[in-house]
Amino acid sequence: MILFLFLLLLGQVPDAVLNEPVAEKRYQLALDVAAKALVEKKLVVAADATEFALKSLEAMGKSPHKNARNYKRIELRTREFLRRADALIKEAGVEERPMLEEAQSRINAVHEKVLEGVMSKNP
Repeated sequence: MILFLFLLLLGQVPDAVLNEPVAEKRYQLALDVAAKALVEKKLVVAADATEFALKSLEAMGKSPHKNARNYKRIELRTREFLRRADALIKEAGVEERPMLEEAQSRINAVHEKVLEGVMSKNP
């Protein structure tokens, strides 16, 4: 099940991002893809890219305390994405809202996980 979801996630993230060998650049590229997707009103793609950005950041193997600069950057970007997502949901029709709200909750889960990592004292 998890493998299936991960493969589904990879379908939304461009190859240029997936093939980036440096994890720090990979997560930044994924956040840029998410921002572009939000401009194009593709909230599901933005959620996929945001989740991939977090996975790339975690792949660096550093705790949030030792990697505070990158975790702060992803926290700020996901907060911005949540504001944009809220505006998109308000503009959307009634039949589109459940799918958009689910994507927004995925972005919110990433945001919460980042905050939890930074705020916890456990490595």
